[in-house]
Amino acid sequence: MQELRSTEILDKEIEADARRKAEAILKKADEECVQIMEGVKTKLDFSRSEKEEFYKTRLAAIEKDITASIPLEKQRFKVAFVQERLMQAVNKYLAGLEEAEKLELVTKDFDFNSCKDKELVAFVYGFDITGAKAFLEKKLAGVQGAKLTGCNKTEFGKEIVEDEIGLEINEGIILETKDNAFRVRMTMTEVFSRLLDKNRAELAQALLGGAE
Repeated sequence: MQELRSTEILDKEIEADARRKAEAILKKADEECVQIMEGVKTKLDFSRSEKEEFYKTRLAAIEKDITASIPLEKQRFKVAFVQERLMQAVNKYLAGLEEAEKLELVTKDFDFNSCKDKELVAFVYGFDITGAKAFLEKKLAGVQGAKLTGCNKTEFGKEIVEDEIGLEINEGIILETKDNAFRVRMTMTEVFSRLLDKNRAELAQALLGGAE
């Protein structure tokens, strides 16, 4: 009987010891889990902070670029607007001129005396070929030895390289000798490109009433 009680006591002691060990193991496991979770949280917090800093820096750079580009875009818009309105005014002005007046305008800066003793061929675009031929012959009539031997219809940009500036009708005359040793161009593109480059501010002020 005594032996049975001793066995029961021993069993209880073994169970209690096992329970203590199990509780210790579980406690340690819980502590390790807490440490792991804290480590994960720390990493997540660091990663989140790193990402936030990255995107904050990117956003700041984008905002800086946008802020810097606004004045440039505003200036581009302003320049484009002024150019468009100027060309509208130029086209309206040209539409009100007679053919003879436009021929005088396109040749106004050319000294026909430079054609002395030259046989010339004309290439004409935009103008009536018959009217342009008669106009050139009249201009050359008073120049010693100058003679117009041909007057041909051509197209804008075909005989010479020209920039499109926004004229509704491109008009011009290219005058040259057969050997191409002498060549002059008299075009509306050239006339108004030069005029706009020289007097853009004044023209914008006059035509746009200060919108420039």
